[in-house]
Amino acid sequence: MKKEVYVLGNESRLVVKNFLQDLRKAGCEPTVLLPGAYAIKEIPDKPLHLIICMEELMEFRIIEDAAAKKQKTGLSLYLIGNIGNLSLEDEKFLKQLPCVRFQSYPVDMPLFMKMMEKNDPDKPRILVVDDEPIFLRSVKSWLGEEFDVSLLNSGEEVMEFLDMRPVDLILLDYKMPKMDGFDVLRRIRDDMEFQKLPVIFLTASNDKDTVMGIMHLEPSGYILKTMPPEDIKKSVRDFFRNQSFMFP
Repeated sequence: MKKEVYVLGNESRLVVKNFLQDLRKAGCEPTVLLPGAYAIKEIPDKPLHLIICMEELMEFRIIEDAAAKKQKTGLSLYLIGNIGNLSLEDEKFLKQLPCVRFQSYPVDMPLFMKMMEKNDPDKPRILVVDDEPIFLRSVKSWLGEEFDVSLLNSGEEVMEFLDMRPVDLILLDYKMPKMDGFDVLRRIRDDMEFQKLPVIFLTASNDKDTVMGIMHLEPSGYILKTMPPEDIKKSVRDFFRNQSFMFP
């Protein structure tokens, strides 16, 4: 699958040159730009993959501009290497920036391509699990244009589904008959393959005891079923925009 990839990097650096060669061997056709002060403005305003090969004397403003464009367009951001002499404020900014970060060369290319596949601008895949058919159909109508949505009305079917079709996020009803959200989440976490799969609980209750019980299970978050459809959609969209990964 062709991916629209932009790389900010100086090809005169051997590590960058080698990285670009590996990227092309992996099937990508990157557009390469020198990491100047206005480079970010040359990148289209749409979801795509932006890779920044950082270097010692790079202006931190480039990272800030990339973060602003990510917020505006939903692009997927990847940072490789380091910038020298950063302030404490800049370091904090980097740690909180939703991105995939490799701190050194050479880059593990199979892992890098796996992260690109996960963050591809094509529709993210969501599995919604809820025992209420009306709510399932509603969620499908709210999220279906922007996300690839699959539906299950029983927690017992989740693991079988995951074995057949990978997803990027599960929206899981907290209270269901036979197997509730807690039991489903425990079963997911007991499987090594799915231990890090994001799960957001769906709940109709926002009382303190319910919320505390939900968060004690350490899901990726929770969404109130009573929220307006646009707010539910925004919560899901924000989740995908705010993921961060760091590799040594």
